[in-house]
Amino acid sequence: MHSIMQLKLIGYREWTETLGFRREHIIQQTQAELHKRIWAEFTSLDALPHQMRYDYAMVYSNNVPAESLIAKVKSIQEAAPVPVDYCIGRGRTPLEAYERCGDGSTEGGPAVVGHLDIVNSTRQTEKRGSYDIYIVVGDLLNKINSICRGLGCLSFYLGGDNIMIFLPDVEAGFQIYDQVYIDVRLGIGIAERPYQAFTKATEALDSMRRDNVVGVRILR
Repeated sequence: MHSIMQLKLIGYREWTETLGFRREHIIQQTQAELHKRIWAEFTSLDALPHQMRYDYAMVYSNNVPAESLIAKVKSIQEAAPVPVDYCIGRGRTPLEAYERCGDGSTEGGPAVVGHLDIVNSTRQTEKRGSYDIYIVVGDLLNKINSICRGLGCLSFYLGGDNIMIFLPDVEAGFQIYDQVYIDVRLGIGIAERPYQAFTKATEALDSMRRDNVVGVRILR
């Protein structure tokens, strides 16, 4: 079983509309502060967050005590201009846990996280420019999200050419790798809590870079 916590800023759009037409710099700075606070607070528990739309966030939370997660919401509230609501869901896959938000339990099996990047993206960026590669990464993320709908995983853009994937199991990672259309490396980490799993995935990815190999590498 997998666990996902969701955060929602209540009345966020209405708040933005109170700021006048010259508002975007205020919105972007507020969102940046929320992003910083969310990553700092939840990774301190070895949970693994990601923001969506900036007024929503998702936290992969296998085996992180619910009361500890809820305490962190209070800290997020300090940086938010509006109230913050939350729910916790559990399911056989990360996607199912997201769709069933409301269970309230975080107990489950190990977290499985993928860290994926594009082979030779730095060279391609120097040749084609950063915007072109940004588009390539966006297309790749859309492809992975389409695959994940059938596998029960969730994928997110981290910056650069890096994509993070909350996986239901290792096999799903191999299925994603087999279906993408460009050369990528995929590190997969497995651990009791999600951020622990992500650090293992990053270690696996870095080891493939050092070895100059392409493929999937797993670290438990």
